[in-house]
Amino acid sequence: MMKKCILLVSMALLLSACSADEPDYTVPPAVSCISELKPADTVLVYDDYEGEDAKPEETLETFASKDGLCVIEKKPSYYEVWLHHDKGDPYSVGSAYAEVILDMELDYAMVLEPYLYENIDSAFPNLDGEYTPVIDRIKLLKSQIPEDYLLELEGFATVLSGGEKGMVCDRKLSYEEVLLGSMVPDCLRGTNCSALSVWGEKSASGERIVSRTMDWPMGSTNQMCTAQAVTHFIMGEGKNSYTAVAVLGMLDVLTGLNDKGVFAAMLDAGSGNDYVCEGKKCYSFELRYALEKMNDARSLGEYMVAESKNFTFSHNIIVTDKKDCFVAEDCADTSEFSTGQSILRDKDTPLMEGISWDNPDSLCVVNAFLSEGADDDLTANGGNYIRFCKYNTWTGEKEKLSVADVKSIVTRESVTRDSGWHNIYSYLTYHIVIYDYATGKLNICFTGPEGVKDHPVFTEVSY
Repeated sequence: MMKKCILLVSMALLLSACSADEPDYTVPPAVSCISELKPADTVLVYDDYEGEDAKPEETLETFASKDGLCVIEKKPSYYEVWLHHDKGDPYSVGSAYAEVILDMELDYAMVLEPYLYENIDSAFPNLDGEYTPVIDRIKLLKSQIPEDYLLELEGFATVLSGGEKGMVCDRKLSYEEVLLGSMVPDCLRGTNCSALSVWGEKSASGERIVSRTMDWPMGSTNQMCTAQAVTHFIMGEGKNSYTAVAVLGMLDVLTGLNDKGVFAAMLDAGSGNDYVCEGKKCYSFELRYALEKMNDARSLGEYMVAESKNFTFSHNIIVTDKKDCFVAEDCADTSEFSTGQSILRDKDTPLMEGISWDNPDSLCVVNAFLSEGADDDLTANGGNYIRFCKYNTWTGEKEKLSVADVKSIVTRESVTRDSGWHNIYSYLTYHIVIYDYATGKLNICFTGPEGVKDHPVFTEVSY
């Protein structure tokens, strides 16, 4: 309670009054020691996406490995990658992926390496060039990655690094640095994210719409925006093929959609637990495994919840299929100070005391657990609470929401002013992924190297 008081009072002092167009941010007395939390002044953009259908991008250039196991198409906003696990073993696929990246006119080291060290400096502010603690984490986590993914990652890192070892920020990628590129969420941490799903009476089509906003460090020069990627894992018989949306060269899954229509996206959720990685699994690779093996949302969600105590960090995963929508609230904390609750939340799950979601046939996720009895990082974190309130208010503005309406909600805030952790759409937004079950269309807006823009353009992407 004391932590909650301090954080909320700090937020109230730092943030200025809201406009009449903003939601009501009154904090329920049952979950807060203050009565009013006021967000920073923002500019709202009520641009309508109706009639503004997403269109596919042209292919500018195609690259392929000699064995055909990897094909990469360069588009104006992103790279589209095909990894053919149906035609080769995992190590060969990973090697082929690295071969193609090396053949492309892209200084991949200048994309990935600065990003890695910026994240390392954030997680380990006092290393002073001695990266043994990071290497130790990489070794421990690597040992827990499922064998096929590890072989793929080994092939990729071995070829891409060209034999370089160790960790030095020197414009050359080492074996360890390449491995770390696919372990950032598990080894270091991600950032702010949110998600919304509507269906049934709340959906204009009656079918499910799911939206996932990915907030992600873009690098000091937005260099990560030059490597936006959609990666298709083409699997052999008995396995689901799936598409991941992330960064070129990253082999874990943060947002994925398999060929059974199961959508899953990961969001951080803080529980305050001490970091432990010995004997722990990479939850981003376990999510990949679940998409590959599970044919429905419930099975995937139950699997991730069951594994939650084996993960490094606590997190949420929104999981949908045509029939269901869940949030796997995965609490990795096993300390004596935590309730330790992990749960597969749905629209009927009781929420923590004093918190309400007022829109039937819909579900919202921010970077906090919401279920009754869970660790409370919602009201203790002003940014999470404000974003939850915004989603709650804006989702309720119309009786039914179309894909165009969802796009308007998740891009409503202008980024021309200070737009921080309390905004759904901000300078941190790396991309937004929207999947429409009625049409089977996947729409994504990719932030480019110029940074986040008001009213971004959505692209139709194959999966």
